[in-house]
Amino acid sequence: MEASQPNFRAYSKQIVKNSKALARELLKYDFDLVTGGSENHLILIDLRNKKVNGALAAIALEAGNIVVNKNGVPFDTLPPFYPSGIRLGTAAITTRGMKEKEMVKIAKWFDLVINAVSNYRLPEDKEERRNLMKKFRLEVLKNKPIQKTAKEVKDFTSGYPLP
Repeated sequence: MEASQPNFRAYSKQIVKNSKALARELLKYDFDLVTGGSENHLILIDLRNKKVNGALAAIALEAGNIVVNKNGVPFDTLPPFYPSGIRLGTAAITTRGMKEKEMVKIAKWFDLVINAVSNYRLPEDKEERRNLMKKFRLEVLKNKPIQKTAKEVKDFTSGYPLP
């Protein structure tokens, strides 16, 4: 029923416009988008060129108040629990009223957070990996660029309240 309403059609189109705009902005920061862009509501980013693991990136971005999912990418050599990519969608930000121009800020925040954790490497050894993940979760909360991003995102999104 909802999908047949004119408002829903406009909302759906805006989700895709936002996804395409965010993909274009992420490309400016040299993010490797699996499909080269986006034709729907999702963007899949292969982080191998950034030397950042998808699991670490998802934790760091969440510390910066940006929620994504870790995700495998084509020809990924890493295990599914620690994949090389992240996946994000634009439905939630569209629901909050954001449009294409806001994607510029969001892409900048992605770049800042990913760069802030680019020095972390996922160990091969399972025990070392477990220890790194525990340590990483604490360290990202104290990371100055991530703290700054978290505050900026919180302040920015206060202008786009949840319906």
